[in-house]
Amino acid sequence: MSYSIKQNFIAGLPKEPYDNGHYVGVVAHSTANNGDSADGERNFESTTWQNAFVHFFVDDQKILQVADTNYLCYGAGHTANHLGYVQVELCQTTDPVKFKAAYEKYVWLLAKLLYNRKLPVVDGVTLMSHAQVSAKWHETDHQDPIEYLTSHGKTWADLVADVTAQYNLLEEEDRVLNVAVLLFTKDDFWSGNDVAAKNGNCALFIRAANQSVPAEAQSAKQLIVVGGPSAGHPNEVLLSGKDKYATAAAVAKYLGQ
Repeated sequence: MSYSIKQNFIAGLPKEPYDNGHYVGVVAHSTANNGDSADGERNFESTTWQNAFVHFFVDDQKILQVADTNYLCYGAGHTANHLGYVQVELCQTTDPVKFKAAYEKYVWLLAKLLYNRKLPVVDGVTLMSHAQVSAKWHETDHQDPIEYLTSHGKTWADLVADVTAQYNLLEEEDRVLNVAVLLFTKDDFWSGNDVAAKNGNCALFIRAANQSVPAEAQSAKQLIVVGGPSAGHPNEVLLSGKDKYATAAAVAKYLGQ
């Protein structure tokens, strides 16, 4: 599962670096305005950013980025802001269907932001609620998003578990090869190597003596088979002929595309 991130940066925001030069975690907020939208919150914040602004708003329709995550925002007090927390506001609704759609985007975004920096999901450290920030540094008194989550049957522990699950999915997706090249025998190496080079030097595999296909190759999103029979992959490109010359011709045609 993944979502697109729309960008509509607020003009004139300061570009203050984090203390560590990069963000160290995320803060999860909710807006406290039932029936609001990402666009509406962004437009309001564009006139009040001197007092407060965050990096993202999420509603049931979209994820909207309004500030550059390379720079701090004014969303959770001086310490959290400057230590380096990307901050995400969940727009509120009383509609359970809209809540579910927004919550799923929110959880995915929190996981994605952590995963982009390879920061593990650690409750109260890399993943913080605004309530936790208030309790830890005493620079704000906000308690979001706890009450709002509770109104829809979710606890903070649920959110941490859901972010962790999404983070694990992102790790799994990264382990899956986009493209792999499968050789029938070692004699197909040079042709296969040229095919791999055309695809950004993607992974190259060779069938075992019993013609079985390595599991990593079979799980690739696309498998290009050089020589021999089909591997039965659902997204397969078969470059093969009745002999090595016909296979070489199929490879040459592919490379010339």
